[in-house]
Amino acid sequence: MQKKISLQGYINLTCYRMENNSPKGEQSEEKENKKGALLIILLVITALLAVLSGYLFYQVGELKKEAEVLKTQKVDAEKDTDEYRAQLQLLTAKYDSLMQAHEGLRAELEVERQKVITLLADYEALKRSGGNLNSPGGVSMRQRMEELQQTYDESESVILELKAKNQELTNENFRSKKQLEETSEQNSKLTSENSKLNKTVEIAKRLKTYEVYADAVRVSGGGSKEKQTDKAKKADRIRVCFTVLDNQLADKQEKLLYAVIKGPDKKVFVEGDKSKITLLNGDEIPYSVKKEVFYDNKVMQLCLNWEVKQTGGLIAGKYLVEIYSDGVQIGATDFTLK
Repeated sequence: MQKKISLQGYINLTCYRMENNSPKGEQSEEKENKKGALLIILLVITALLAVLSGYLFYQVGELKKEAEVLKTQKVDAEKDTDEYRAQLQLLTAKYDSLMQAHEGLRAELEVERQKVITLLADYEALKRSGGNLNSPGGVSMRQRMEELQQTYDESESVILELKAKNQELTNENFRSKKQLEETSEQNSKLTSENSKLNKTVEIAKRLKTYEVYADAVRVSGGGSKEKQTDKAKKADRIRVCFTVLDNQLADKQEKLLYAVIKGPDKKVFVEGDKSKITLLNGDEIPYSVKKEVFYDNKVMQLCLNWEVKQTGGLIAGKYLVEIYSDGVQIGATDFTLK
């Protein structure tokens, strides 16, 4: 087996052969020349090795820096996503607290709370798929959360303002009654404050709903039997059910309740051009079906039915349902057909 020769051994062997193959006079000079040449070669190799070592050291340093940056970005991303989840959970808890404090607005607040829960579910799905908040879908989620937070802030501000004004009106009304007989100026002021209070009472007298539910059913037995279905083509009827809360401030009288049903194309199912509701602000909107009931301040469970008249049946997609009474919306829900 051939033995490996080191660089120094190779240089020594070469010098030995040169010394034995040259005349004595020339050997000494040639030996010095070759030693100088070999020294230069060694210096060049040493310099190249130094340059190469420096370059490799530089590259290793750059790789370490990049690794640190990636590590920092990963930590920041995980921290950011954890904060995003915490913000959504906090917003849900805020809505829960707000609904407990203001039962009269539960239906409206529940709609917004469900949007937060849906966004949280979308975010968890994004994480499971390997996405993050820096992806296009994640950026959209940030925007949705900002919009939901803004809606909550506005709702909270309005509620606090109404509560403060109502308390202020109550206090002022009490003071005004004490001073009613003192001056006509105070009497005029009391009349004005009572007018404001009456508006507040009118709002409190409105009907309120919860557990609003809507679905599609197949009808058999001459219309007496219903079976729920999620197939658009098999639906014979849209059923809208809800509970009207008890309200001792409301007047005991006949009440008209309207259901507005919108298909996936956002068009309202209507009987004709005259099927319209006049809202408190004067606007008119079409409705799908109405029901007249006598409200005696007690809890009522009601259902309104829309018979499918569309040729070829309903179409697949998301359907929206809104409940109205006394010119204001008092409930909403949605359902999806395949």
